[in-house]
Amino acid sequence: MASIDVFTCYTLAGAGSLFGLGLISLVRAESPRVRRALWLYRLAFLCLAGFLWVGTLPVAQRAQGMHAMIGVAAIGASLLAWGFRQLNGQRTPPVLGVALTLGLGSVLWWAGAATSDATFAVVEASVMSFIAVGTLIDQGVLLRRATVRRGGELALLLVAGLFSLDWVLILWHTLHWVGPYPDHLLFAPDWLLPASAVGVGLLPLSVASVVFAIVNDRLNQQLRERALRDDLTGTLSRRGLREHGERMLAGQLAGPSAVRRDTGIAALMMDVDHFKAINDRHGHQVGDEVLRHLSGVMTEHLRDDALLARYGGEEFTVLLPVRSRHDAETVAERLRQAIEAQPCDSRVGRIRVTVSIGVAFHQTAHSLDEVLSRADTRLYEAKQAGRNRVICEPLAA
Repeated sequence: MASIDVFTCYTLAGAGSLFGLGLISLVRAESPRVRRALWLYRLAFLCLAGFLWVGTLPVAQRAQGMHAMIGVAAIGASLLAWGFRQLNGQRTPPVLGVALTLGLGSVLWWAGAATSDATFAVVEASVMSFIAVGTLIDQGVLLRRATVRRGGELALLLVAGLFSLDWVLILWHTLHWVGPYPDHLLFAPDWLLPASAVGVGLLPLSVASVVFAIVNDRLNQQLRERALRDDLTGTLSRRGLREHGERMLAGQLAGPSAVRRDTGIAALMMDVDHFKAINDRHGHQVGDEVLRHLSGVMTEHLRDDALLARYGGEEFTVLLPVRSRHDAETVAERLRQAIEAQPCDSRVGRIRVTVSIGVAFHQTAHSLDEVLSRADTRLYEAKQAGRNRVICEPLAA
């Protein structure tokens, strides 16, 4: 590939960077971490947009322009890598991030101005290899730890892998370089140069598209999770309970037979005693305070693997793995006592709250609806028996 073709790819990279800058600017995120990542991407694309300037320089000025641009390109690549870490939740101290970013760019500026072409070629390939391989390792560690591997993260891993391979090969080639050094400063062997140049040209657009897809996917996931939550209490909604509860039952049934014999799912249906009287006497805002208070107490006393949902009105539901019917009843009684022992400190003063709880224990292939219906039957019995009590279904159920 002729030199002019490489500079055409640089022009494509600059144009793609401007497009990426515009695309990322369209993204809106609630998370401060994601917002910081988006700002890093914007700065990165702004730096890489300089390739558009280099690609339009007269032939006689391109070598000088590339020596000025290569440090900016290293800063842009470093900002992209920093943005990936930020997006993935991998914390980088700002001071360290700024020092590495500016340091790598400065090393290339220094090498271009104060060293021989041979030394500069090795320094350039080393810096770019360091950035590419570091990003590849980061993405690999992230995906290895992830419980769910999404397409966007896999795409970033693929891009990082291809560029790591490319720059490692370029580094190896620069150590054995023979002949004049090209103005485009892409020290790739002849067989690799076309792919390397096209890769540089498409990198900004590819990264922008993948990041845009990742952020939008996460936003959609957040909106979906929000739809499964109760706005007042922050617990699962009825819909959220159904989705997560079906998954819990399916996971319990799909486990090893020894696990299935030794564990089951407890379903607790609970109702706030005399809640209507609280609303009538103090108003609905105080009633809302009581419900938020109850959800906080229950969250504090439940294990992390329990599902807590506001089933409707003043009714709550808990699903959690337990080993026996006795354990299910013990959990329910502990919750009842905790709620009774912690009055709600509302705007009108302390309000004593109690709950009635019905308990069902699931260890066979019953549906979620059936288990909840059985617990609801016991809840009705608890209310009929005088409230502020736990009634568990008999062993024969």
